[in-house]
Amino acid sequence: HARTMTSCASLTQAPRAAHHRVFSASSTPARAASKRSSPCVHPRVLSRASVSTSYHSSRKGTRVVSTRADASSTPKGDSASASLDDASPAAVPAGRPVPDADELVLVVGGAGRVGTRLVTTLRSMGVATRVVTRDPSSAASAALRALGAEIVRGDVTDDDFDEIDAAVAGCTRVVACFGAQRISKPSDALFLFDETRGPNVFDKTHPAAVNHRGVARLAEACARSGTVRRFVRVTGMSAGYAPFDFVAVALNAVLSMTIRWQRLGEVATRALAEAEPRPVEYAVVRPGNLLDQPRPAGSVVVLGYGGARVPAGKVSRDDVAECVLSATFAANAANATVGVAGKGAPSGGVAAEMAWDPARGVHYKTVALADEVLEGEDVHAMMRSVRADQDTLEPQKYQPYVALLFALVAGVAALMSVGVFRLAAKIVRCVLGAA
Repeated sequence: HARTMTSCASLTQAPRAAHHRVFSASSTPARAASKRSSPCVHPRVLSRASVSTSYHSSRKGTRVVSTRADASSTPKGDSASASLDDASPAAVPAGRPVPDADELVLVVGGAGRVGTRLVTTLRSMGVATRVVTRDPSSAASAALRALGAEIVRGDVTDDDFDEIDAAVAGCTRVVACFGAQRISKPSDALFLFDETRGPNVFDKTHPAAVNHRGVARLAEACARSGTVRRFVRVTGMSAGYAPFDFVAVALNAVLSMTIRWQRLGEVATRALAEAEPRPVEYAVVRPGNLLDQPRPAGSVVVLGYGGARVPAGKVSRDDVAECVLSATFAANAANATVGVAGKGAPSGGVAAEMAWDPARGVHYKTVALADEVLEGEDVHAMMRSVRADQDTLEPQKYQPYVALLFALVAGVAALMSVGVFRLAAKIVRCVLGAA
C-alpha cells in the first residue's frame, strides 16, 4: 500500500517576470546568479560532439538520419493503430541525456501514442527496451518488435502479480505511460461517496483500476525488484489542480472521477522515495492537451516544476516523449514533478488571468509566470533546470464539488422542465380556448 511522503518543506515563491527564462533549440539554460537578473537570461552554448542518429520522422513515410548534439556532460492505453511513421519529432532534439550502457527500460503502455514515440527514440539511441502491452500480436507491437524492442504481455489491472513482476525483473527504469478514460454513467452518482462498491471496484476499465490501483501495483513491483532505479509516471496537467478548480470538477464529473484517481496514482508513485528496504527514485510528467502533430511553427513549449502551475495549452506528443525521456534519465529530474504544455507564441514571462473586482467586474489581468515556469524550444535544456519536489502530495476530497455540480445541473434541469411544462400548458389552454 502506498505511503505519502512526509517532512517535506512547502515551496512558495512569488512570481517574478524578471526571472522568466527562454530557451532556444540550440541553447542550454544558465541559472540566475542574482535575484535581480535581467528580464531574459541569455543561455550559454556548450560544446558538444556530433552524433548521428536515425529515427522515424513525424512526416509520414519518411525516415530521417540527422546529426544531433550530445550533451555528454549533462545529465493512454494500448493502441493497435499507433504507427511508427508519426512516432518522432521532425528534428532530432539536442542535448538528450546519455543513458548508461547497462540500462534496460521497461515501457508499460509502449504501444500507445506517447509510448511508441518514446520506445522509438530509446531504440534509436541503442537503449535496451522492453514493452508491456495487453496485445503482443497487435500491429503496433509488431512494429516495435521490428525496432528491436522486447514485447511482453501484461496488464496492470490483473490481480496476479507474477506477470508484472516478471516484466519488471532486471529493468533499471520503468515508464508508465498508460491511462484510462471512461465516460461517467448516471448510476455512478450512487457511489460518489461510497468507493467500496460500484464500477470503480469491479470494472477493470475504470480509472480507479488503471490510474490508481494499476499504478500502485506497478510501483510496488519496482520496489520489490531490487534493480529499478527510477519509476516515471505520465499523468495529466489537471492532476495538480485544486479540487474546486472548474476544470478538475468538470473532468471528474464527466470522466468517472479521473482526476481523483490520477492524483492517487501520483501519491503511490511518490511513496517509492520512501520504499523499504530500498527507496526508488520517481518522476512524474503532467502533459497538457495532447496533439498528434509535430509542434506548430512559431510555438513554444512551456514547462514547470516545483508545484508551479503551468498555463494549460496544447502540446505535441513529440515534445511530451522528449520530456519523458529526460525525466527517465536526467539526474536532476529525480523525485521531480514536471508539467509540460504548449503555447502558440512566446509569452515574455507573463500570462492573462481572469479576475473580478467590484469596480470592474469580470476582467483579465496580466500576471507574471512563476520562477519555476520556463518556456522555449529546447525541451532538454529546460528539463536541466528542473529540481526535486519540495512539497507534499496528499489525496484530495473531490467528491463534494462534483456533488455540488450534479446538484446544480439537476436544479437547472428541474427549472427548465417546469418552464417547459408551464409553456406547454399555456399552449394547450390557448388551443382549447380558440376551439
